[in-house]
Amino acid sequence: MTMHGMVHPQRSRLLSDLGVPHGITTRTTVLPDDGDVSFVTAPASARANRQAWWRALGLPLERTVCAQQVHGNAIACVDERDAGRGAWCYEEAISGVDGLIVTAPGIPVAVFCADCLPILLYAPQRPIAAAIHAGWRGTTQGVVVRALEMLMTRYTVQPRDLVAVLGPAIGSCCYAVGEEVITAWRALGLANWEAAVEWQDGHWRFDLRQAAQLVLQAYGVPAEQIECVGGCTACHPDLWFSHRRPVGHEGRFAAVIMIPTMTE
Repeated sequence: MTMHGMVHPQRSRLLSDLGVPHGITTRTTVLPDDGDVSFVTAPASARANRQAWWRALGLPLERTVCAQQVHGNAIACVDERDAGRGAWCYEEAISGVDGLIVTAPGIPVAVFCADCLPILLYAPQRPIAAAIHAGWRGTTQGVVVRALEMLMTRYTVQPRDLVAVLGPAIGSCCYAVGEEVITAWRALGLANWEAAVEWQDGHWRFDLRQAAQLVLQAYGVPAEQIECVGGCTACHPDLWFSHRRPVGHEGRFAAVIMIPTMTE
């Protein structure tokens, strides 16, 4: 069995039903550095690990676009001219953004996480795809809001047509945060903002996935078109990398999506 045949990415039922190439890598002892795909945390093994994972995903690594994520709310729109940026080295990735929108088929876009929430968006009518990295900073700065508004204004995508996949992330069970997080989240102005926060054992706790769902639904994405894949990264550091609960090698997993080509 080949190495890529021994790794098993996670997939979304909704995206799979639409025939959208995508997937989320995991932690695995089959690959060096537990399968870490980040050039920042695994500079010696990330290239080979990406090759193994991308083969398992059935995606062209050499055309994948990556970002130098900064926990902000900037979104980049990429096309054929960007194909391959950041696939083989960090320095060539698009700097200063935490979201990538692509309208051209055959160009995967990827984000890298360890507790932060990866979000994959797809609008089959266009088609158009996006990958978003949303930690508490990006979430409270409106990275999901900005992605949705760019899709609506620049590409006339209707939120009711979107499919949204929320990947593994730290859950409120393990995510104690400071008052500044709650204040920033509340400032976004969502009517039901409190549904994503909880006061427990003398600490505020923040639910990244619930926060993303609240934003998506506030903009009109139907609940049945939002899917959660995976669980709490801090509860299961054996399955995904966790920054808050590092066990062994502290790495990153990837969430990737691509608009299908005509031959797929």
